[in-house]
Amino acid sequence: MKKDFEIAGFLILPLRFPSTPAYAKPATHYLYLRAHEPRIPDADTPRSMFVVNIPADTTEAHLRHLFGMQLSAGRVERVEFEALQSTKKSAAPQANIAMSKKRKRVTADELQAQLDDVELPSTWDRRLQKSGARAVVVFADKPSMEASLKAARKAAKKETKIVWGEGVEDRLPSLGLQRYLNHEQLRYPDRAELLRTVNDYMTVFSQVAEARRREEARKAQEPDEDGFITVTSGPKLAAAAHEDEARELIEKQKQKSQGLEDFYRFQSREKRKEKQNQLLKKFDDDRRKLADMKKRKGKIAPE
Repeated sequence: MKKDFEIAGFLILPLRFPSTPAYAKPATHYLYLRAHEPRIPDADTPRSMFVVNIPADTTEAHLRHLFGMQLSAGRVERVEFEALQSTKKSAAPQANIAMSKKRKRVTADELQAQLDDVELPSTWDRRLQKSGARAVVVFADKPSMEASLKAARKAAKKETKIVWGEGVEDRLPSLGLQRYLNHEQLRYPDRAELLRTVNDYMTVFSQVAEARRREEARKAQEPDEDGFITVTSGPKLAAAAHEDEARELIEKQKQKSQGLEDFYRFQSREKRKEKQNQLLKKFDDDRRKLADMKKRKGKIAPE
């Protein structure tokens, strides 16, 4: 019966898990490989390989050893794991930040990204992957990636025995009980390292605050929709700005209350009475003026 070495465009590479004191029987694990084809390709896409279902204890050293030594195919430049891809991509522009500091002003968003990367010392000596995780393996060049795929296909057809992690055990922190003993020690980091991390964070935090202040000051100098620039200087103008805001709020309240004067019936009655009184007063004034004019009619004022 012919074996299937591919599924849904992925090459199937069987790996042998070595026996352990807790589980004496070796187990088989399957990696799924193909050329990386993201929706938005970048410059590294042609020399990248997409790997699915990596073991939980996978590290960059495991994948470098697998493709470089066990398959003897290609040289791995770096590995981007599933949960760390966004961090690594955001770390790339920060390298350019340090190089281009003299040429252009660093924006607040760039500093904020740098601030997000400042972390306290890790309490684990080794990171574990989740079940069925994936990774992107970036090779030195495209021929190395293609040679690695070809070597993996050849190993799968010949059923070559590839023991996972064989040859890198001494280069990685131990798992099991020792991992948790190390974790207990790392929960209390060195004071000097902790202070250095906190100082780095506060330094970048101050730079972010200063950059935000500069950006707000620059925006305040930009013309508004009507072409005017709001000029502010010192606390007095700030107080005046608060007065303007209060005045504007009062005007808005007046506009809202406009048309509600006759909402109640007694308001309508009082308004009608007030109008009648004004008309009566005006009528009396006009009658008095008319009487005065009649008295003065025909009389000549003495010189």
